[in-house]
Amino acid sequence: METTTAPSGPAVDLDKVIALFTGPNSADLYDRHIAAINRLCRSNPNGFAIRDLPKVQQVLELSIALLQRGSTLFLEPLCELVSLMGKPFIRRTATDEFKMLNHITNVLAAVGSILRSAGLPPHLQIIAAQMITTFANAYGNRPNVLELSQQQSDAEGTQRQYLTNQSLLNKSGVVVDLITALARSLLAAEADTPTAAGAAAATDAALVAPVTVALLALSYNADNCTSMVEAGVMQCLAALLARGARDETMCTTVELTWNVVENAPAARAVLAQPLPSLQRLARRSSGDGGAAVGNGGAGEAAAKAGPGPGSSSLAAASGGGSGGGGALESGPSFRSSLGRPGGSLTASGLEGTSAGGGGGGRGAAASSRGSVGALGFSPGTDGGGGGDVPGDDWLAITTATLTSMTGSRSQGDSLSLRGGAAANGNGNSNSQYDDFGDTPDLRFGLGGGGGGGGAESPDLRFGLGGGGGGGGAESPDFAEDAAAANAAAADVAAAAAVAAVAADALVVQPLADALAALLRWLLLHGFSRADKELRNDVVVVLNLLLESGEFRAAAAAAGAFEPLLTAATCPELAARPELVAPYALTTDAHDHELRLLAWAAVVHGCLLPEVLETAVAGGLVRVLLLYVNVGEGHPAVRRWNPDQLSTLRAGALSRLHTLSPLCPEEYERAGGPGTLLAFVAAAPSAGAAAAAAAGHLEGALRHLHHLFTLVPETRDGFGAAGLIPVLLGIVADAVGNGGGAAAAGGRAGSAGGSAAAAAASGGQPEGVRHFALLCLNALCTVHAENQRRLRKAGGVGVLLGALARLRGLDPLLPAPYAVAVLDCVWAAVVPDRKSTARWLVERGMDHVLSHLEGGNKGHRPVALRLLSDLLENPRSHPFFHEWKSDVNKQSAAHLLLSLWMEEDTLRGMSGPDGLLANPANPLAGLEKRTRWLPPENVAYGNMSAAKKEVVTLMMDNLVGEVVLAKIYGIFKILGFDSCSYLEPRDHAVLAAVEKYAKFRQGDVWRGIQTEFDAAGMQPTAPDRLRLESGIELSESLAVAVREAQGRLLGRAQEGLAAKETRLFEGMRQQAKLEAEYRYIQLQERTPLTLEEMRRAKENKATMLKNSLQSFQFQQQGGEE
Repeated sequence: METTTAPSGPAVDLDKVIALFTGPNSADLYDRHIAAINRLCRSNPNGFAIRDLPKVQQVLELSIALLQRGSTLFLEPLCELVSLMGKPFIRRTATDEFKMLNHITNVLAAVGSILRSAGLPPHLQIIAAQMITTFANAYGNRPNVLELSQQQSDAEGTQRQYLTNQSLLNKSGVVVDLITALARSLLAAEADTPTAAGAAAATDAALVAPVTVALLALSYNADNCTSMVEAGVMQCLAALLARGARDETMCTTVELTWNVVENAPAARAVLAQPLPSLQRLARRSSGDGGAAVGNGGAGEAAAKAGPGPGSSSLAAASGGGSGGGGALESGPSFRSSLGRPGGSLTASGLEGTSAGGGGGGRGAAASSRGSVGALGFSPGTDGGGGGDVPGDDWLAITTATLTSMTGSRSQGDSLSLRGGAAANGNGNSNSQYDDFGDTPDLRFGLGGGGGGGGAESPDLRFGLGGGGGGGGAESPDFAEDAAAANAAAADVAAAAAVAAVAADALVVQPLADALAALLRWLLLHGFSRADKELRNDVVVVLNLLLESGEFRAAAAAAGAFEPLLTAATCPELAARPELVAPYALTTDAHDHELRLLAWAAVVHGCLLPEVLETAVAGGLVRVLLLYVNVGEGHPAVRRWNPDQLSTLRAGALSRLHTLSPLCPEEYERAGGPGTLLAFVAAAPSAGAAAAAAAGHLEGALRHLHHLFTLVPETRDGFGAAGLIPVLLGIVADAVGNGGGAAAAGGRAGSAGGSAAAAAASGGQPEGVRHFALLCLNALCTVHAENQRRLRKAGGVGVLLGALARLRGLDPLLPAPYAVAVLDCVWAAVVPDRKSTARWLVERGMDHVLSHLEGGNKGHRPVALRLLSDLLENPRSHPFFHEWKSDVNKQSAAHLLLSLWMEEDTLRGMSGPDGLLANPANPLAGLEKRTRWLPPENVAYGNMSAAKKEVVTLMMDNLVGEVVLAKIYGIFKILGFDSCSYLEPRDHAVLAAVEKYAKFRQGDVWRGIQTEFDAAGMQPTAPDRLRLESGIELSESLAVAVREAQGRLLGRAQEGLAAKETRLFEGMRQQAKLEAEYRYIQLQERTPLTLEEMRRAKENKATMLKNSLQSFQFQQQGGEE
């Protein structure tokens, strides 16, 4: 937008230039004004500084005002001035870009007023449109689509400059000016008359191309597209598209339509609403009460233009001159809603009426340089006669009515109904310059006299010229006739305003007709590369618009689907050269793209019954299935190269995804089940067919899942055809048809080995296995025969292996694949008694409980649902009680109670003492955490936006109430007294679990009471008693549970105290024994005293003596 280098400074003093325009002595020196503008342009060859823009804007507006008064010498300097505004604005300081953006906005609004003002020279308006285009494209630095997809806050360099320019254009209201100019140009292009008005219309029609290019430059911004829709671009697009394929603006128009419909969601919404006509769009203005199209007479021009800046002379002819075609402004302007600077709205009304005479006079002489009609400057004409606005039938009625009142008039006369005061270039009145001139006396009257030599009125009376001939002077005796004429004109104007409002109509049908006609012509005659690109763009626009139901019906009425269906099914079916030429059915890139776009458009239309019937009869389903078939293939299919065929196969699967549920009978008749089954079965195998199908296996599985969900009747046919073993082979990552069946028939260990072998050989990706599980789920849900088929095919072992492999997933992230595995087990295994028995024998209960313990929290609702339904079989209870955790050896009951306590911690249901904290509302608890827990999204920071959306959706479904309800249901099935191995503290928690249902009923009663209180309703006595009793019962149960928990915790505390007493008694006994042992050891190691040594010696001697005597006595007795 701006350059970083600043010039040395402007050589022209802008204040002096403005004083030259507005000074009382220099206001009429037009040559000096032009010279000043030329010097200003020469002194700023590289563009204007941002801080100088307000003064440059004032010079621009003053020059436009003089040009509108008929000074055509200002045209060339104005063109040069506006061209210079198309160069990057210069900033003198680094902050100019941020502090003075409003200066740029005001300049853009002033340039937009050039386009809004009718009658200005077309060359100037073209220059203004080119300036806006250059500014919108950031002076040739428009980013590509990928760069524009980034956020504006992250933009830098040229991208930030481009986004800033687009924002400024939107704030300035230039969009509405461009739409107004485009509507006026389109109306002028429709007027094909040899008169002077026709010549003026031709010059206005030259604006269509540059204005369309400017709108295209603005349409890459979503906000600008929304403003275009609000301003009425859809009506203009319908008219532009109806001009034919060979129109110079057609490529630009189609791309503009594409951008508007894609970037502005409101574009499809307005198709169902009545929209203003082009006439109303062309007449609206900001600051002007009325608008007109055509050439005005010189006398009317002078009266319309009013006093110029600083002009001391003010005069207007009241009668003579050629009459100009008029138009009545009706309806409010769109400008105020977009916040255009300086814009104001005036009520539409009738300020004056005038009818010109035959011609000649001073007014006619002035018209040789041009005149200013009701909407501004118009080229001068040599004779009388005015041009009517195309489509204004009421103008002829008004003229006839006034003719009957005032007498006959010449053939070239016309009536001009003007409302509002003259405005300057940007829509503001010239009241700021009125101090330099005489204020005219604006009075309405009926001017007499004919076409030539009409006298000037010193008080600027707006008259109704009567009579023909020449030399008529103003008649003072006209009051009575003037009153009648003005009253009749006011009545007719009011009726015209009502008619204009009533003319609003839907644009959806004209738009559909134009696009359908354009498509038909291009399919028959568009043989060049440019024609084919335009044709494809038209089909893209149709695809975008067909998302609207209103346009879908309009396109069917316009016959757009017949050529589209032909392009979608030829040459596979019979060719129809009357609709599609043979050179549109080749294999080049554009025709390949056409095939994909035509398929999408026809499938969009198949939402209508009549289009669906036509498409079915035309063989669309059969053609789509030809591209899914992996066999030899139709000759028309083999003509594509491998890359093209792969893209077409993906497109065919996508279209069948939507089309097959709409016509399941035709899908079955065309061989859809067999074709899809062969396609899916060929993907895991080896060979050319597998290579062709492998890349589209996920798309085929998506299609099948969608079909099974919307048309459940098709499940039996696919199950009988053998789809279940094929899907099990995909889930087991088996390679080869035989390998898939073998893996499906094995147990969990063999399934795991098959998976490892498949991984080594290149197994299926997780997305393919995910949709295979979804298809199995859809096939077996409430379908006993398919459940039996899955068991016979070894599906229990395959699903057990898939569940065992879930341990390799990251427990911090919820995985849709894990939920699909659990869902498939719940739908396909649990309902079948034999499958459940096999699941339990093969330790399926252990895998479910292990995943419940170590898996992500987002999987808990599904895992608890599966566990609850498994426990409905009493034979599964021993498996539940025998399970021990591999982590901490806890039982399954402990695991469930720990999950309950996690939710308890989040709500604060239990206090620090282990009792219910809030008996009045036990499930609500204290409504705060009793301890800190890490947030669930702590590991989600580095995810892509798409994956984060899936993860967030899964975590949003993790409702704590569901977890509590499932845990209560599991313990109710098991029996609350069946877990005798639990500790008293666990039994205290289990006491609260046992009364969960009653507590939940109390919540329901409290919710009903709250709703009654909020609505101010008083329940009847029985209802009030029931509410109170239900709430009271819940509270009393909570108190009872709290007491029971206290007793359980008390007994636990007593047991702990007795155990502690026994522990301390044992510790005391142990201490006593240890003390005695230490004393003995001390005695043995300590040395004796002398006394103790003497006593010991004596004792030893005594002992030896006694021992010797005893020995001698024994020896003597033996000898005897």
